[in-house]
Amino acid sequence: MSDMVSDQLTLSKERKQQAILFSERGERKTEHRTLRLNLDHVNWDDLQIVHCAAEASSLRKAARTSRMSVSTVSARLDRVEAALGSTLFARGRHGLQITADGLVVLDIVREMRSIGRSLPRGRGNKSVIRDGEIRICSTEGVATFWLTPRLLELKALLKDHIVTLDSFSNQSQLSPSQYDVSIGFTRPEDNEAIVTKLATVHIIPFASSEYLSQFGVPDSLDALVGHHYVQQTAPGLKNEALELFFASDMLREFVTMRVSSSFSLFSAVASGSGIGVLPTYIRALSRRVVPIDLPVRLKFELWASYNQAYRHSEPIRTTMSWLRTAFNSARYPWFADQFVHPREFGERTGDSQVIPLFDHLIDDIA
Repeated sequence: MSDMVSDQLTLSKERKQQAILFSERGERKTEHRTLRLNLDHVNWDDLQIVHCAAEASSLRKAARTSRMSVSTVSARLDRVEAALGSTLFARGRHGLQITADGLVVLDIVREMRSIGRSLPRGRGNKSVIRDGEIRICSTEGVATFWLTPRLLELKALLKDHIVTLDSFSNQSQLSPSQYDVSIGFTRPEDNEAIVTKLATVHIIPFASSEYLSQFGVPDSLDALVGHHYVQQTAPGLKNEALELFFASDMLREFVTMRVSSSFSLFSAVASGSGIGVLPTYIRALSRRVVPIDLPVRLKFELWASYNQAYRHSEPIRTTMSWLRTAFNSARYPWFADQFVHPREFGERTGDSQVIPLFDHLIDDIA
């Protein structure tokens, strides 16, 4: 199926009525027996794409939900049809129409998803979205700087599972069917989700010692005139909050560099490119960036969520326990609700938790 085909997925009133009558006659159990048997040869993830496309009513929407290209979604639908030896969606000038076989497959996928949600609760429940794999998605900066260096701890706890960590800041575009646990700065509104607050992340301006030696240390917003500012821009970032402190005209005057990732922002600031706003915990990971005392302090609550149907899943419960430890504010005071200045980190932890993990990367680049 080419990208030139319309991405609309619709079911006409006539087709829906035919499907209803077909179901009422009870013929699906016999006429579609071969179709059901062939499902054993279809990848479950590809069947999820069938469900996603049907639910989204559009290939493009399904592509956005599943974070795939339209051509990839189309190819996977083609693969399902080839494996089943049946046409699930009728292609036409006016879009896609789900066929009778398509309705049967869609019902089966829904049944399988329902069965997965109702697996026995209690010890021994290994329910995860993909067998043998725990899938986590986190906002990009937290994933890069805080969770990735700790993944080995989780892997030690889940010896029989692959640990997958994806980073994606715009979590409003995630589908609950993609990840076992999601971590982000927006509290999920999904009624089926169990939501836990993990931490409060505080954000303030930083610069490198070299930069401050050359351009001076600003002690007020007015003193920022003439300085260089490195800005991170990416879907899902809360840049609007910064504009409460910096008038947009002022931002345009001294923004000299824009980057899209948290590590690029950190690298630019640590290398002396300018001032950038970073989470305070970055000081526990790097000595190459220095906090600047300006009246710019932002804080965001960090949330973890997972589907309540998996609340008894041992891998997910293990993952949630690991996350609570990783963001324990008693051990890591920079995650407390109350702001703790980076200069106090050593006093609070005895320097035991202040480890410059990322400085050697900057040294290698330099």
